[in-house]
Amino acid sequence: MTSSATPRYQQIAQMLRAAITNGSYKVGDLLPTEQELCATHDISRHTARDALRLLTEAGLVTRKRRAGTVVAASSPPNLFVQPLGGFQDLLQYARDARLTILAYGPAPADGFARDLGQDPAGWKELRGQRGTGTAMVGLTRILVRADCAPSQAEIEARPTIADAIEARFGIAASRIDQQISAMVLDNQLATLLGSEPGAAALRTRRLYHDGNGALFLASESAHPADRFVYSMSFNREKAE
Repeated sequence: MTSSATPRYQQIAQMLRAAITNGSYKVGDLLPTEQELCATHDISRHTARDALRLLTEAGLVTRKRRAGTVVAASSPPNLFVQPLGGFQDLLQYARDARLTILAYGPAPADGFARDLGQDPAGWKELRGQRGTGTAMVGLTRILVRADCAPSQAEIEARPTIADAIEARFGIAASRIDQQISAMVLDNQLATLLGSEPGAAALRTRRLYHDGNGALFLASESAHPADRFVYSMSFNREKAE
């Protein structure tokens, strides 16, 4: 039973979640509109919107303008958990979060190379999706130095682009710099990710340097907050 102390929007979200879980609303079904929820439950438009936002953040529904709120899953999708540890943990993400290539070619003048202060003429850019099974956990763009850029077939044949580069050109990362920052999804990213514009997300940027310290590979990914989490464990050190 829902406590009376529970905010009204959470009560409505819990009720709708239960209806999705028990099959009253199946995947692909439309949920009641905000106006219908307001009329049925005597709530404000703001309360209805917040209730649907909770379901969206849980990955149970997707909300699209003029299409309504559609049930996307019967249970919340599992988060992709990325250990935030050593060198091998960073490489493991690329191996576990499967890459689907959407585009791969010369780096555009207004793309990732420009953001990194690099001359686009010397690079190739890949854009793709990261996922586990059928669940997409993020969008990624990857910059590869043109003189060590594998073919798309070589990339698809290896667990990671770094593996493909090492196999083809003998260049391996000796240092990876990682930056993690908060972001909100703009309209374009939200549409591609099936999320709500303005939803919270994580941006991860990784810069791969060879043995001479030269940048040869870079990646930047956007992960909706409800699909991705970084995890660390700390052991208390014993006093001397």
